[in-house]
Amino acid sequence: MSSLSDIRVLDFGSEMSSYAGKLYADLGADVIHIESPEGDPLRYSGPFYKDKPGRENSLKFLYHNTSKRGIVLDITKQEGKEVFLKLIKTADILIESFPPGYLDELGLSYAYLRKENPRLVHTAITPFGQEGPYCQWKASDLTIMALGGFLYMAGEDDEKPAWAYGEQAYMAGSMYGAVGTIIALYEAERTGEGQFVDVSMQACVATGLENALQYWDLEKTIRRSSSTTEAGYGVYPCKDGYVYIVQMGDNVYLWVPVPKWLREEGVKGSEIISQKEWESTRFRRDAESKRVFREIFESFTMKHDKKFLFEEGQRRGISIAPIFDSKDVYEDPHLNYRQFFKTLFHEVLGGEVCYPGEPYLMEKIPWQIKPAPAFGQHTREILEEIGYSKEQIETLNERGVIYV
Repeated sequence: MSSLSDIRVLDFGSEMSSYAGKLYADLGADVIHIESPEGDPLRYSGPFYKDKPGRENSLKFLYHNTSKRGIVLDITKQEGKEVFLKLIKTADILIESFPPGYLDELGLSYAYLRKENPRLVHTAITPFGQEGPYCQWKASDLTIMALGGFLYMAGEDDEKPAWAYGEQAYMAGSMYGAVGTIIALYEAERTGEGQFVDVSMQACVATGLENALQYWDLEKTIRRSSSTTEAGYGVYPCKDGYVYIVQMGDNVYLWVPVPKWLREEGVKGSEIISQKEWESTRFRRDAESKRVFREIFESFTMKHDKKFLFEEGQRRGISIAPIFDSKDVYEDPHLNYRQFFKTLFHEVLGGEVCYPGEPYLMEKIPWQIKPAPAFGQHTREILEEIGYSKEQIETLNERGVIYV
């Protein structure tokens, strides 16, 4: 049994926050994913199982909702609100990502919900938080990444801002939201009082800028990913893809193994970068030094594959790594040794789906990854748990309040 098995989470979020609920569910909490009668929009987002669009076929939905139970409920109807409030009384946590003020308009504000359940931790994960000049702005993952400063930081000095793959702002908001929520829950266990956790995804992204903000504050320097680069740093093509080398800094012993490696491999030009002046960080940051190094090092990497460059670099204490594509990640022997990937059979699909698994392992708390719920799969079960009779459930279903 998991240490989270006695925690109930109402997950009323969208793709912006669904990963937060997934983290709790995979660790054993009873996470109830609440959908409207129209269904979670994520159900209609590709890619789809065997390229067949359908409400049960979205691989994105299946991944973000593993281990959850599912209920369909229309909280815009009075009877739906009553069901929701009964669920609130049984819950420890509510996670949602509605636009600020939406639940207030329905008469379901946190001030009202806490009267029904004083211990409730209510977490709202939204693009810009509940208050402030941007709070009502519409936003996507990409616009949040842009306003969080990450896109500009990710670009090279002479290139346009770069887009990070996937929904990284949504993931950051969900992870920070999950952390803030568990802290608030700990406080509720201690004091008997819940609290509202207001998560701004823009702020979550901005925390990842590290010292870029201090550079601006103290030096009025706008940094990018390559702003302080030098020879011995960067992405280089090789025979079967790309490698990334980060062998830079004021410690001369970080630099010396690089020209030594190239000399021993007989690389043309290696004698140039072996000269004493190249041991100076200031010299290696010069634009001409970076150009010369790139020309020499690239002539070397283009003759070898990622595996050789990585393993030989490791042997020599040089920080060089292959840049993996999704195939490389899937076949990586280290991840597979740690049994990172999990294959689950889905009855509704009639087949198996492979998922990324545990991001961290705990000695005494196992992950319990199970298939995501079908549309309305647990509606009847959950309503019976909170006291509804079969007749009442059928009536609610006929009125479009629920779906069973």
